[in-house]
This record gives sequence, C-alpha cells and structure tokens, in this order.
Amino acid sequence: MPSPHRPGDGSLPVLPPGFAVGVDADGLGLTRAPGARDCATAASDVRRLAGLGVTSARVALSWPRLQPSGAGPLEEAEARHVDLLLDALAAAGIRPSVTLHDGVLPEPLQADGGWLNRGTVDRLADLAALAGERWGDRVEHWVPVDQPARLLVEGHMTGRAAPGLSLAFDALPVAHHLLLAHGRAVLALRATARGRSPVAPPCSRGPLADPATAPDPLADPLADPLADPLADGAATGPSIGCANHHAPMWPASEDVADVAATKLHDALWNALFLEPMLLGRYPVDLQPLLEEVVRDGDLATIRQPLDFYGVTYDSPLKIGIAGEESEVPFERCELLGYPETDAGTPVVPDALREWLIMFRARYRAALPPLQVALAPAPYVEPATPADAGTPEAPVVPGVPGGPIAPVDPRTSRLEGHLRAVATAVQRGVDVRALHVGPLLDQGSGPATGAGPAGPLAPVGLLAVDPVDGARTPRPAYHWLAAVVGAQTRSLG
Repeated sequence: MPSPHRPGDGSLPVLPPGFAVGVDADGLGLTRAPGARDCATAASDVRRLAGLGVTSARVALSWPRLQPSGAGPLEEAEARHVDLLLDALAAAGIRPSVTLHDGVLPEPLQADGGWLNRGTVDRLADLAALAGERWGDRVEHWVPVDQPARLLVEGHMTGRAAPGLSLAFDALPVAHHLLLAHGRAVLALRATARGRSPVAPPCSRGPLADPATAPDPLADPLADPLADPLADGAATGPSIGCANHHAPMWPASEDVADVAATKLHDALWNALFLEPMLLGRYPVDLQPLLEEVVRDGDLATIRQPLDFYGVTYDSPLKIGIAGEESEVPFERCELLGYPETDAGTPVVPDALREWLIMFRARYRAALPPLQVALAPAPYVEPATPADAGTPEAPVVPGVPGGPIAPVDPRTSRLEGHLRAVATAVQRGVDVRALHVGPLLDQGSGPATGAGPAGPLAPVGLLAVDPVDGARTPRPAYHWLAAVVGAQTRSLG
C-alpha cells in the first residue's frame, strides 16, 4: 500500500482497497420546532449524506422515544420514523450501523436505579429482540451499547457527564450490568434479526418510501456492487459488535504514584469492558471489586462472538494521582503542547495510530476486525454573510473540482486522524472502517422528544442554522467528499 503522506502536503490520504469511510448520522430529520420528526427534512439530510459518497452511516436509536416507559411494545410513531429512515439510507446505497443504547435511558428506568439495577439488563434485551424483529432485515451492523466506559467513569464514578452520579468505585456494578446487557442483547439480536441483506442500488426507491408498499430492492442480491468490508461474505446472521471509548494513557510524571494512578485508570477505561467481551474475564486488579455482582454464567453471556470491535477515539489522557479530597485516586491533567478543539480537547492524531498498533500487539488473535470512530469536536467558525452564498470548494491537485488539503482546523483534525488510521492499517492492524462526523450540528444538552435541546454545538460537517434549521456544508464536508471520491476512482 502506498504511503499515506504527511498531513497538509496537498495530497489526499491513501486508503486500502475496500476500506469504508462512514459518517455519524444521528439527528437526521430533527428540527428546532417542537413536534414529531420531519420526514421531508430527513429525506433531505439523507441526500446530503449520499452527496459525500459514503456507503456507511452510524445511527443511534432513541430508547426513550421508542419505549418511553422502558418496557412494552415500541412506540409506533417513532418506530415508523426508523422504518422510513432505514429505507431512505438503503435507497441511497448507505449501510446503517445501528446503536440500541446511546447512554440515555427512559426516565422510569433511570428513576428505578438505571444501570445500578440488574433489571435494566432485561429491558435492553427486550428492546434488542423488538428491534431485531422489526429492522433485522435492513440493518447491516448492530451495536447494543455505545461507549460504556465513558458512561461508567464519567457518568457514574466522577459525575462529569450524564446521569451525573459521583459514586466512585461503588459504581462498578454499572459496568457489569452494561456488559451483561451487551451479551443479552447480542443473543436477542442473533435470535431475531434475519441477517445481513445487501442494500438497494442507489435511487431504486424514493427517499423515505413507504416500506409497506415499496418494491423489493433485493431481487438479485449478488448484483449489489457495494462489498461490505466489515462483513464475512460467508456469514448469514446479523453483524454485531461494540463501540467503546479507548485512549492511550500518559502518566503525568514518572513518580510511582502517578504511574499507579495511570495504570488504574487504564484498567477502567481500556480493559474493564474489553477483556470480559473478548477474553471472558475481568482485569486482575478489578476482579475482586466485582465478585459480589457477578453470578454464575454471567461472563459466558458477556463473552459473545463479535463480528467487529468498535474503537471510539478522542485524545490521549494524561493521568496523575488525585488529591486526598477526591473520591477516586486519579485525576485528568492538562495535556499541553498540542492544537486544541474549541472545547479544549487536544488534537493528537498520532496517539490514535499508537493506540491501534498497541491494541493489536496486546490482544492479537482475540481481536475481531476493528471499526474506528472519531469523536465529535466543536469548532466555532465565523458566520457566513447571508448574501455570500455557499463558498466554492477550492481545487485539489489531481482531483478536479475537489477541495484542497485542509486549511481550517476542523478539516485538519479529520485529515490527521484519517492518515493515522491509514498508517496503522499499513502496519498490519485490521481496521475495516472509519466513521467521522457527525453530519449535523448537535444539541449541547440532553435530547428531547422534540429535537436537540440546548444550543447547537458546532460539531457537524453541515452547519445547522439555530433559527430555521437550514443546513450549510462546511469545508470539511467538501474535503471528505473529495477523499471518498478519489478512493472510489482509484478502485475503478
């Protein structure tokens, strides 16, 4: 494979044959106005997604909207929206990777203890069975639980994120219940989902066509030109994996206390969820703390065969020993000397390459193929004058009509991480796909039934007007389209 070149040198990243570049497509069809999701807006969003040329999209179901009570049948209006969205993606030739639980529980389940309550495991298994029955013939890849390490450490141990609990090590039952829910959901999906089906050729169905009356797009499955890099061609069941945050851990100093704190945080962040999934055991340093919640058969349920392992990456974490007043013995320290997003997160693409290579060396044969997702990052950009129109994308040498090498920090971050993944693949790491994005700006507060809550964080490839919801492509959108287009042309 040719060299991926250096960031900003005017060339486009070189990707291996069959490598899938996908986009986080959460929020398609959401509007700023109260009420139901808008189907026309969703159809337009899918067309913009297709304009990138990508063949894969990550979509998270809204458990609170699908089952407001946390149990019982699916809420038909929301399920119908998922029906229409999956059909629109299929018509555009885009394969969905669907997440069942994105970290937000229905309110009655959260009020009943959330993931501290083992009963929540049964509720996610029930949701998986319902989802598999309804959408198993249209979903290419399933992720039962998204980012469980972040949900545990930031949501339940330190209180940095929702649901905002600061339980320290009393939160460890949350980890076991999330893992058990993952295993039970995998079993439910394998029992109910009808297996992977090739998506329809582009334009074979109208956007958001009625699935009850639409013609069958799969009359000749072998004619589908879109080979799936994440799937085994001989497999007939659903493709199921996970998606978990991982990061290199860098001690704040060489002091033994900082090194010990870093090792503990590494076990919680990088090993606590991975080792039970892949090896059927908890990390040795944490296993004694989980003995009271682990029942006979739990680890066998958790260790289900995975078709892919998802790695979500944001930045390396610099860890030091915490002060005596802290409820946990570690703290995150400021990582200096690197560019930052407008949220203050360091941009260190080479740490992703480092992690992927180390990841492979540490687990080798236990690892299924990897799927990498780049965490969203906000960049506040100057407003475009109303009469300026959409700026034209500058030209890349050798790519007629495409955008040049990145000139803005959002695109530079995207380019650097795409090259990091390409380098890891070149060095033997089995990465099949990279998902970036999201496509749209997202609400900075918790999602509601009416749409994104709070101000819109500028994280999308498309800017979303906070008043009328209008979508405007950012330079990163044009640049990614050029990268995908160049890859497509190189493969003939």
